[in-house]
Amino acid sequence: MSFKGHRCSLPGVLRLGDSVTHLPPILPGTTLAGRLLRHLRTLLLISPDHPETRIYYRSRTKIAAENERLVRELPPFIVHPFSSFRKCWEMVMYFVLTLHLVTLAFAFAFAPHLSYGVLSGIQLFDCVLCAMLGMEFALKLITGYVSQGEVVLEPSRIVRYRMRWWNVVNRMLLFVPYVLLLDELVRAFYQDAVTIYLCLVIYLYLLCVWRFRSINWYFAIVARSLFGLSEKQIRLLEPIMDTLYVLHWTSCLLYIVPLLTLSLLGDNAFEANFLVDVLWSHDQQRDAYHYPITHRNRLPTLSDLRAYLQQHLPKMSICAEFMAALLDDVEHNVSVTYRYLRALMITFKISVQGGHSLSVSRHFLHEWTQSLLLLGGWIWSTYILLLLIRTIITADASETQYDEILNEIDAFCGRMRLSESLRRKMSRHFACHYRMHYFDVRPIRMQASDNLRRTVLMEIAFEPFLTRSDVFHDLPAYVLQDIADQLRFELYLENDTILAVGSAADTMFFLAMGTAAVYTQDGVELGHLIDGANFGAIALFRTDAQRTVSVVALEVCEVYRLERASFQKLMRPHSYLLGLVVKQAEKRIQDRSVSLQEFPDEQYYDTFFY
Repeated sequence: MSFKGHRCSLPGVLRLGDSVTHLPPILPGTTLAGRLLRHLRTLLLISPDHPETRIYYRSRTKIAAENERLVRELPPFIVHPFSSFRKCWEMVMYFVLTLHLVTLAFAFAFAPHLSYGVLSGIQLFDCVLCAMLGMEFALKLITGYVSQGEVVLEPSRIVRYRMRWWNVVNRMLLFVPYVLLLDELVRAFYQDAVTIYLCLVIYLYLLCVWRFRSINWYFAIVARSLFGLSEKQIRLLEPIMDTLYVLHWTSCLLYIVPLLTLSLLGDNAFEANFLVDVLWSHDQQRDAYHYPITHRNRLPTLSDLRAYLQQHLPKMSICAEFMAALLDDVEHNVSVTYRYLRALMITFKISVQGGHSLSVSRHFLHEWTQSLLLLGGWIWSTYILLLLIRTIITADASETQYDEILNEIDAFCGRMRLSESLRRKMSRHFACHYRMHYFDVRPIRMQASDNLRRTVLMEIAFEPFLTRSDVFHDLPAYVLQDIADQLRFELYLENDTILAVGSAADTMFFLAMGTAAVYTQDGVELGHLIDGANFGAIALFRTDAQRTVSVVALEVCEVYRLERASFQKLMRPHSYLLGLVVKQAEKRIQDRSVSLQEFPDEQYYDTFFY
C-alpha cells in the first residue's frame, strides 16, 4: 500500500489546517480586487519554499505560528524576509545588480567610441536598473531582517536598522545613476579635462569590488532557489563569479586608463591632441554641437593619418607603438565589441603570465596606474587559481567532519553502484540530521556532569513534548528527566513511513518537529500530527499491541523514540508511580472498548493506540 500523496478526506482533530497563512478564506462573491489583495498578502507572509526558511523555521507548525503572529499583530504591509515575494524579488535583484555593474564598466570605458544614440540608450537602460535598485532600498524599509539568529519584524526596529547612516550611504551609493554623467565626461575628454573622468572610473571599480558581498548574497538565493545547489557548490562558484566581475572591470579600465592619462602628461601634448582629433573626426564623426573642441585649434583635415603622425611625432616620444595600434583600429573601423574582447584577452593573458605590456609610456603616472591595476588583477587571479587547485587536490578530503560524512556517502554509493536519487536522499538525510554541521552526541553526554546533562535534556525534550503527554502528565519532574535520558533521536524525510499498520508495537514516539499524516489500513487520511505530538503510548504497557494506523512524514520530521524495555526498567524502582500510569492506561483502553461496543460502525482512533 502506498501512502504517497496528500488527500484529506476526513475532518481529523489533529489536522494542521488548510492554510499556513491564517488568512480568512476567499468566499463566493469576493471581488477581483479582494482576491488580488489576499493573494498579495499571501506573498508577503513566510513561505516554506524560501531557501532560508528551514534554517529558522524547521516545520510547518513553526511556519504557521509565525504567519499567525504576522496576521494578528503586525501591519499588513510588512514583508517577511523569507516570503515568496522576497525570494522572487531577490532573484530579480541579482540580475539587476549584475547588469548595473557590468553596464557601468562597459559604458565608462568605451564611451568615447559610442555614438550619441547608443550612449542615450545605455543611459536609459541603466537608469531603469537604478530605479529598481532604489525600489529595493524602499522595500527594505518594510522588510524584516535577521539579527543574531532572530527574525525582526517590528516596523520601528526595521526603520531604525535600515536608516542607520552607514546603511543609507551604502545603499544610496549603489543606485545613484552615474551613467547620466557620460555625456559630460565625453565632452571633458574632448576638452582634455580628464581628471574627473579618471577618478570616477577608478571609484566605480572600487565600488564594484565593494559590492561583491551583496552580489554573492543575491547569488546564493538564486543558486538555492532555481538550481538547488548545496552550500559547498555555492562556496565554489562564488569566487569564480567574482573573478569574472574583476576580469570584466579590469579589462575595461585597462582600455580607458591609457586614453585618459595620455593627456595628463605634459610632454605628450601632441599625441593627446592627435588622438582626440582622430577619435572626434574619424571614429564616431562627432558634431561640434554636442562635443565641441574650443580650448585649442583642431588639427587640419587629414587624408593620411599614419603619414601625418610619423611626420609630426616628436623624436623623443615613446608612445609610437600605442598610437599606431589605435590608428590601426580607426583605419580598419574596428567595432567596440572587438576592442572589448581584445582588452579582455590581453588582461587574461597578463594576469596569468604576470606580465606588463599595456603601458602608454615610461612616465611614472602610466607605470604606477597600470602596475597597480594589473597587480590587483594578478593577485585576484592567482588567488582563484590556487583556490581551484586546492579544491581539486583535496576533493576527497574535507575541512569539517560533516564534509567527511558527505565524502564517505559519495564513496559508498559509488562502490555499491547505488542510484543518483538514493545518493541525494542519503546526503539530504545527513544534512537535515546534523543541520549542515557534524556533532556526536555520545561523547558530549558521557563527559557532561549529571546536572548539566539533565539541564540539556530539559531544553531538548522535557519542556517541548514530555509535559504535553497525557501518559506522563502526573509524573514528577525528576522522573521525566530520567525518561528524557532514554529517548533516542531519529530523522525521517518526506514520505518516509514512521510506523506501519499491523506491525508490532514496542515503541512510543514523540514528534519534536515536523508534520506527519495518519492513515487507516485502507489508506484514508485521518489528520495530521504536528510539533509536540506523541503517539503509540500503548506499546509501553501491552506486549501484544499492534499498530492500528500508519504514520507517514509529510516533511522532514525529528522524532524521539522511547522503547518499552527502557521505560519498564526505568520505572521499576518507582512501583507506585508505575501503578498510577498503568491504571490510567488501562482506563483509557477500557473507554475505547466501550466506545467501540456502543458505536461498532464508527472507527475510534486515538494517538494513544497508534
